[in-house]
Amino acid sequence: MNNYIKKGIDKFYAKNFTEAMLNFSLALSLDPSSKQSRIGAILCDMAVENEEQAMALFEYYLLTKANGAEDCEEIIEEIIHSVDNNMGKLGHLFNESEFEARINAENGIKYEDFMRLIQSRGSFKEAFEDIMFSTKVIISKKEDFVDFLAKLIENGFVEISLNYLENAVTLFPNDEQLLSLIKKVQQ
Repeated sequence: MNNYIKKGIDKFYAKNFTEAMLNFSLALSLDPSSKQSRIGAILCDMAVENEEQAMALFEYYLLTKANGAEDCEEIIEEIIHSVDNNMGKLGHLFNESEFEARINAENGIKYEDFMRLIQSRGSFKEAFEDIMFSTKVIISKKEDFVDFLAKLIENGFVEISLNYLENAVTLFPNDEQLLSLIKKVQQ
């Protein structure tokens, strides 16, 4: 690994994406075939719009690379491509200005808007798959949260629903609706 890549990684972790991009670009100029430099540069660019997502992908990439995965660059590029495509699909479902107004700075969509997306897509599963890697569903009412969890379970997103349920039960340990959903998942 050359010094520019090491510096790029350090700057990325320091959340200095401009300098990280510069270092990955310099590494690419020395070795245009460097997959690690290319991934680093792509993730720096992604971090400008969605820092949290880029950081998660960067850590996943470095972890899979450290564990000896041979095709980790291809996997990361597929994930990035999938995220880009899903954002594009969302943009076409709404007109662009309406879409941008509904997706806030946190890359979230209000539950009411998500419900409209479900109607336009024709199924919860398709709508959720369109956004699951790129957008958070912002839920402000408990009833909507319970409805969302029930729909996740009904559509086979059991692991995701369990993550939400574990956190929710710690906040509301005696809530009948949440306990009912946990029983449904266990079956």
